[in-house]
Amino acid sequence: MIKNLALEASAGSGKTFALSVRYIALLFLGSNPKQILTLTFTNKAALEMKRRIFETLKNLENSDELDEICTLCGKNREEILFSRPKILKNFLKSDLRISTIDSFFSSVLRKFSFSIGLMPDFGLEESVIDDDLMQRFLKICKKEMLYSSLVYFSVDQKRRLGDIFSLFTTLFEKHSEIDFQAFAKRGFVYPDEKKALEILDKIRQKFIKKGLGESALKTLDASSVKELLEKKFLAREDFGYWSYKRFADDEINSLHVELKKELLEFAKRKEAYVLTQIAKLYDAFYRALDIESKQNSTLSFSLMTNRLFDLLEDEISRDFLYFRLDGSFDHLLIDEFQDTSIVQYKILEPFMSEISSGIGVKEHRTLFLVGDTKQSIYRFRGGAKELFSYAKERLNLQSEVLGVNYRSSSCVVDFINDTFEKKIEGYKRQKSRDGAVLGSVRVFVDDDIEKNLINEIKNLLAQGVSQNDIALLCYTNQEALILKELIEGEIDGLKASLEAKRRLIDVPVIAGIIDFISYLYFKDRLYLENFSTLCGRGYEFGEYLFDLNDSVDALVTEIIKYFGISGFREDLLLFVQSCSMFRDVEEFLFNFRDISAGSISKESEGVRVLTIHKSKGLEFSNLFVIDRLKRARSGGGTFIFDYDDIRLQNIYLKIKSREFFDDEYKEAKNTEAKKEYEDTLNTQYVAFTRAKDNLFILCKERSSAFANLDLSELQKGDIYLKKQTQSDEKTESKCYVPNRRYGTQEVDRIDSQTIKGDFLSVEFGLALHYMLEVMGGFEFRYIDNAYESLKNRYKKVLDSSHLEDIKKRVVRLLENSEFKELIKDAKLNREQPIYYKNERKQIDLLAQSEERVVVIDYKSSEILQASHVKQVSLYKRALEEISAKECEAYLCYLKKDDIKLVKVE
Repeated sequence: MIKNLALEASAGSGKTFALSVRYIALLFLGSNPKQILTLTFTNKAALEMKRRIFETLKNLENSDELDEICTLCGKNREEILFSRPKILKNFLKSDLRISTIDSFFSSVLRKFSFSIGLMPDFGLEESVIDDDLMQRFLKICKKEMLYSSLVYFSVDQKRRLGDIFSLFTTLFEKHSEIDFQAFAKRGFVYPDEKKALEILDKIRQKFIKKGLGESALKTLDASSVKELLEKKFLAREDFGYWSYKRFADDEINSLHVELKKELLEFAKRKEAYVLTQIAKLYDAFYRALDIESKQNSTLSFSLMTNRLFDLLEDEISRDFLYFRLDGSFDHLLIDEFQDTSIVQYKILEPFMSEISSGIGVKEHRTLFLVGDTKQSIYRFRGGAKELFSYAKERLNLQSEVLGVNYRSSSCVVDFINDTFEKKIEGYKRQKSRDGAVLGSVRVFVDDDIEKNLINEIKNLLAQGVSQNDIALLCYTNQEALILKELIEGEIDGLKASLEAKRRLIDVPVIAGIIDFISYLYFKDRLYLENFSTLCGRGYEFGEYLFDLNDSVDALVTEIIKYFGISGFREDLLLFVQSCSMFRDVEEFLFNFRDISAGSISKESEGVRVLTIHKSKGLEFSNLFVIDRLKRARSGGGTFIFDYDDIRLQNIYLKIKSREFFDDEYKEAKNTEAKKEYEDTLNTQYVAFTRAKDNLFILCKERSSAFANLDLSELQKGDIYLKKQTQSDEKTESKCYVPNRRYGTQEVDRIDSQTIKGDFLSVEFGLALHYMLEVMGGFEFRYIDNAYESLKNRYKKVLDSSHLEDIKKRVVRLLENSEFKELIKDAKLNREQPIYYKNERKQIDLLAQSEERVVVIDYKSSEILQASHVKQVSLYKRALEEISAKECEAYLCYLKKDDIKLVKVE
């Protein structure tokens, strides 16, 4: 294994495979999972890493990863497979350090939070800029006589307050790179326009004496520098062109040079003045932000990172932190390294340098960076792709390239290679994987984007493509909404889903579970009341038999089972997975707001419509990439930030025509233009590489966002139609839940003719149990209300035919004479928990009378009947010991066509 490696992984080239193989190889080489720090940029990626590692270890003998693991470890297959059980067991019980970089920084900052005036349970938000912050900022400006500076800047730059806050946000991303205090204290000379206008007037008078015509003289009129900077003659070296040419002489041309020198001085004075004012305003903004964050105990992700950086500027804190990190981790793996910001790199660099240098008492230490500069699309929020090559050189990392695309069809791979090979500097052509389908690419160059989009979607649907296998990528959220309304309005029966923006911890039942854990820990009845409200039913106050020493994911799983919480399964699974990032309940309660994963239950069906930036890391069988529907805003930004590698060298104020008299500014502007062009290319590359089988690109003829790619009409390959299997229609989310099974109980698969796919069979069983649980009594008058409750909870998971099927099964149960006799004159308890031999059990229906106790366990099919008998026999034995009454136990099979009661002896 190469100890220190930077892996260049183009789109679809198997970086998750490479990361998981590297991680597993470290385990087989003797590393403890808690000593391997793995950082990603999204919770989705972190969860996928855990799932991939778990699935690979579990099925190692049949996995593609096995041979690569053998190679990295220098061991044969037999040695690896012999060690696998021990490695898997250790992995499942270990404190895994696989998380987002934000979560890792947050966990570090919480250990020092008192040093910055915050409690350890501070919250994290995407943004904390709101009206309260703006009002506090304005109050500080008025109090400290900064209001005139704010007004000047607003008028001079034509910026509204919201735009100024956007500038502050940009500056905040560079907080660790800019010495704002130095700017604020720097002296300046107020930018006086008089001298430049005097020189212009001298030029004008000289031309008048020379006899220059009236129309040409008008081009020399200007009453302010702002008007002067609009003049086209500034772009020329002298007046030796157009109407001026016959009248210009050396004296006039020397005045032209003198004018440019004065404009350069004016630009520098104005830049110094504006930077001084902005530094003061930014300081007021930063202090307002600090006060608001402390009052609300909430930080934005950027603020959290900057707070940590500021804290580490104290050498004592820095030494203490890195001493602790050095002792905690032997291996560092970072995914999507091209998206790392400079401040994030500065925080991590001492630790990375320590590992890569090999200095210290530990010999076997490794560093592994994975990235692709072609997919760097987050420069606007601090991402610096230059860090990848900078880190490789500075940390002396070896480099490897993944050259095969395992995601896309061969037609798509060839098209992407041909499109970007001569556009992106250093582009390396990818190969298609062996056996890749041919697929297709369609490029439309037509201003009627809407017509082509509708026609092609209809064509796919007519050929049997599921609408769930179609996705649309566009540039803005507003365009996504327009496209959603368009396709839903023009195509009957089609549904389109936008990306859900609700956070996972804001889903009511999940918020309720968090409140319940808070109740268990803090014993505050308010939390229990919140739990009761959010989960939709009342609970008695009392002692609950939950072990707070359990792992958090295990505790959450037990709570879900105990109370039969049956919200959207995908969200609950994702939440359980996210909980595995916390070592104990205390860390969870102080850090659960770090769970930034979004709910996926909202509008999850149909054609997916999302922005290109939101598509990062995803893939789609049939992908439409849509041209901009509206022109992009241009000329944004107040400053140009000039970098040498990753070091900020200068900040230039954007001034019209400045490049014609300021060579340094011109060079910085050209560099910025090149970076903006690269951003455009990278965004387009990311968009096109999301396609798996068929790619459709819809370009406008005029003012196209794709004009830089020189695309023309193209029809290449045949549309590949994925073969549909029963499990394709709906499948269970492949989420990794360590050593636990979620659910109110063991729910069995029903007949595949009734419900297709494992996910639906599980949901069908849960829904059937739910309707029986919410029945007010086993009488027909309760059917309608229970059915309404069923529909409200499960209508997004099961279609109407499945819901009707459940209702019919319940009706048959109420009609069944044997069942009616069993529950006659008995006290009924649904979903009854019992505690037996240190284990908690849950019984579907418990019917108690004076003489006997009857246990009834519902099943939706007769598959796995032997395990059913064993399970219910245990319930029967437990109740006989607990109640000292005669106990009967029955399996109640609510089948599609009849009801079958089986007595368990």
